[in-house]
Amino acid sequence: MKTIKSNPSWQYSTIFLVGISLSIGWGIRGNFGHEYGAAFAGCLAAITVALLSGREDWRHRVPYFAFFGALGWGFGASQSYMQVLSYTESGHAVSQWYGYMATFFIGFLWAGLGGAGTAFPAVASRERIVNIFKPLFFIFGAWLLLDIIEDPVARLLQEGVNFDDTWSRHKNPLYWFDSDYLPAFFALLGVGVYDLYERHGIRDRLYLPVFAIAGAFSGWTIQFLLRIAGLDNNLASALTYLQGDITYINPATGQKAYEASNLLNNWPQWFGDYPQHIGWVIGLVLGITVYFLLFGKFRNGASLFVYMAGGWLLSFLALPVLGSLLFSQYGGIRMTPPRADDWAGITGVFIGTSIWMWRNNLRPVAVASLISATIGGLGFAGMQWLKQLMMSFGNPRILESKGILPGSEAFNHIISLWEKWQGQNWHSFLEQSYGFVNGIAIAVALGFLASWIKLHNDKESLIGQEQESGRWTRAFSALFVMLGLTYFNVFKNVDVWSSQLNSKVWTRLITQADGTTQNLPATWDFPYIGRLPGIDFLNATPSGWFNLTWLLLVVACIIIVTRHYRSPLAIIPQSSLAKGQLIFLILLWTMVVANFERALTGWDSSRLLTEWVIFVNAIIATVLVLLLPREKENVLISEVENYKPLYKRLWIKAVAALIISSVFFLVTNRMIYQYPASDKLKNSKYHTRFGPDASWKTKPNLKNAEHK
Repeated sequence: MKTIKSNPSWQYSTIFLVGISLSIGWGIRGNFGHEYGAAFAGCLAAITVALLSGREDWRHRVPYFAFFGALGWGFGASQSYMQVLSYTESGHAVSQWYGYMATFFIGFLWAGLGGAGTAFPAVASRERIVNIFKPLFFIFGAWLLLDIIEDPVARLLQEGVNFDDTWSRHKNPLYWFDSDYLPAFFALLGVGVYDLYERHGIRDRLYLPVFAIAGAFSGWTIQFLLRIAGLDNNLASALTYLQGDITYINPATGQKAYEASNLLNNWPQWFGDYPQHIGWVIGLVLGITVYFLLFGKFRNGASLFVYMAGGWLLSFLALPVLGSLLFSQYGGIRMTPPRADDWAGITGVFIGTSIWMWRNNLRPVAVASLISATIGGLGFAGMQWLKQLMMSFGNPRILESKGILPGSEAFNHIISLWEKWQGQNWHSFLEQSYGFVNGIAIAVALGFLASWIKLHNDKESLIGQEQESGRWTRAFSALFVMLGLTYFNVFKNVDVWSSQLNSKVWTRLITQADGTTQNLPATWDFPYIGRLPGIDFLNATPSGWFNLTWLLLVVACIIIVTRHYRSPLAIIPQSSLAKGQLIFLILLWTMVVANFERALTGWDSSRLLTEWVIFVNAIIATVLVLLLPREKENVLISEVENYKPLYKRLWIKAVAALIISSVFFLVTNRMIYQYPASDKLKNSKYHTRFGPDASWKTKPNLKNAEHK
């Protein structure tokens, strides 16, 4: 199908602005990290691509683009990727090739789900978009419940064990491959509760406890019979492998590096602490699963989340948990041992999302997702290769390969010349350049959809009660990205301020009864009233004051939006384009300023490559987002009748891109750096995936040590 290139989506300025928007967000994501940081980047790009599409229907849906674009891009951020980048720099040929392929794959998954989230509001009907918020709220509720109960439950399971969310997280009894399996499980829980709620009045809901009890009893019985037959230990041994190589010899001591009892295995920690409960718990879960397979309806798009969360858990079980049993001598089917294996779950999410879109007449979403994924994969691996190329100038490793040894006059002279160049924040270069390519991926994928998808008649269908019943979802989406998404990112600044600013103001030292001291957040009195004699309870910690202030802002915005719906306010424009531009600018500058605040407390000149570049790019984006889109634009649309052959061709191109690019990156990198033989590599600062000194052998997570 030939795409009509004259559409606004295909202008170079459009592609550039979408790219720079996601680049800004990605640079900020590098500071704030994790899912919420990536969600902001995806949100910003999704708004931009809708505004510059020239399609009035997409501009009217800007809040939806922002919301679902943020959700889509947030998923990939759970993947661990610093180690695969290190593989590409290690000099170990097999590990390098693997590193480039793994980097491509991570970028593929990340941009694929980001593309799917951004494309969903571009393709789906308004009714489908509105309805999907219903099960989504139940999932949000389940995640909130998880956030409340996870630590108390873990501490109840294993009292007296000191674990946290960072260096001691593997001591948590719920720990499992450092992964996010619990959010996936609770997403299914939320969808299940929604399904029961939505099927009110149907008697088959009464079968749920029957299936649950029958499943739990069956699981307990099977485990009991296995124990009586003496087969339980044999089965456990067959299904378990250690996350490390117990034969590995520490070259410094000539002794075994660690004992088997000190290694983690491929099952949750509590399996070893409470083996007697494994049977009935697994049976309970399977019993409930069978019930929903038989009776579940999963209406209003709830089935999408079943595919996504179910895909996460099935892929996770199939790859690192059980599949690794066949490859334990190579560290298992794990991408970055000993780091997180969320890549496996995200693989399942991508597959589940693609299948659901294909089966539910949203095939353009699957196509756009694959286009975005391929460009994103090339972008991640390609920008890592480009970073290494730029770092080759004055690189000490290259000098050594040429026989210019450390300590020599020539070596010291060259190093001094390139010292500042080498000392730049190159990781930030990778983050921002990779973000720019991800933006291009979204621009290209949505550019095709802008030419293929017929216009939605949302405004014409919004009459009477129908309008009243659905428009709250647009308001919620807008407030979620402007106040919710920014909150989850900006709130992290409080910890930075507390650790880097005046400790006498931000913290207080408490002496315990046993004489030990503990550093706690300071408490600040409420102005005026809180400083009256005898009033010693009107105070809050820095986090408390931040939350209170943000809550007041949320309440104020809800009041304003509610009033606007009753009688339009002058400050809120009527034009869909103007509304979208306003949302974009509020989001952009809130996060740019917050990012600068975060960096300012520990500022040094290397931050210019991040904060100054982000600020300049934000100025450029501000100018372009106001000047480029016009109120009335012509969009030529030629609908695609059959997406199947296109989808097949795209998969062939994606696989070819993976193979060809990884070989090209490997060969050219090794030509430039001229690494020594494997046995002479100095890899103390790098990770390798294979070979006698692979990281999973030399640096496994140990029960009595910090998490790697």
